Amino acid sequence: MKTQKLNFTYLNNSKVVNNILKGVLGIFAVATFVSCVEDGEGLEQEEAKPDGIALSERFQNNRIDDLQEFTLDAAVGGTITGDQGTKVFFPPNAFGNNGSPVSGTVNVELIEIYDKASMLLKNRSTLGMKANGDKEALKSAGEFFINAKQGSTELDLLEMASVESRPVDFADLDGGMKIFRGGLDQDCDGIDDDCDWVEADEDKNGETDDAQIRDAQGADGAFSTYNYDIGDFGWTNLDRWYNYAGAKTEIFIDVPAGYDQDNCAVYLSYDGEPTALARMDVFNTNLEMFTEHYGLIPVGQEVHIIVVTDIGGELNYAIQGTTIVDDHIEVISSLAPITQSALESLINGLP
Repeated sequence: MKTQKLNFTYLNNSKVVNNILKGVLGIFAVATFVSCVEDGEGLEQEEAKPDGIALSERFQNNRIDDLQEFTLDAAVGGTITGDQGTKVFFPPNAFGNNGSPVSGTVNVELIEIYDKASMLLKNRSTLGMKANGDKEALKSAGEFFINAKQGSTELDLLEMASVESRPVDFADLDGGMKIFRGGLDQDCDGIDDDCDWVEADEDKNGETDDAQIRDAQGADGAFSTYNYDIGDFGWTNLDRWYNYAGAKTEIFIDVPAGYDQDNCAVYLSYDGEPTALARMDVFNTNLEMFTEHYGLIPVGQEVHIIVVTDIGGELNYAIQGTTIVDDHIEVISSLAPITQSALESLINGLP
């Protein structure tokens, strides 16, 4: 039988050969794809995982979204009033740059935080640091970011400004409120800064130690406000220590596998305290549990554990109520997706 020899010399530019080769390669690609489908290879999408960077960005974006802006004449000064009733009074020539008063229009910025959901979703929990380094929960009457700019230039505060909280019912007044800022070794001047709260140092920051209570009369009857002075821009907090005289213990939060300090946030909400929300800021890598390093959680205290993260651009959460026992271990088995507005309602609806 004759063997036919095919000569492909000089056929590289042949349209016929090119079309044949394209067809063959196309069939091979389809066959390979089908084979992968049948074998289950290469088609499985990687499961979305908790994303700590996305969670941090969410916290920062929430702060930016709630930033209110006002304009004042620097030479005249004036009062700004936030959406929730916070007032800040600036005397004339209070705004400066490198120690010298500025003239013209200045932009004043304000964030006001009065509830647990805002504290959590802006990552401004009420965790305070004492002089000896111990950390303990605080009860807040309001957290505030106050700043001023002229164009892109960050301004200084040359004269004391006065801050007045939103109106408070007499029944809710707490005469023990003090002024808190960031620690001596922490920077809490910028909107993005995160730090523990410490009692304000009058020599460093120019604040009075205690918030003053002022009575007033409004359309709905009598009310009071907390009032204090600031000598620097940045974050301030009206707080008092969550003092507890009874037995205290450590608490451990066992989160699902794959969750750690880099990709989620864990908070302790004190029942009966609308503004006591402490972040569990320690992750024990040996136990793979969240905890706190101060061991000051009251035994018998009813609390809710809140865990949040971002998975695939979606907020995920767990809320679990419990009563603290000695050497408490709380197991969080899973998290579920939720909208931010729905989570806000859940948190602010906690006892």
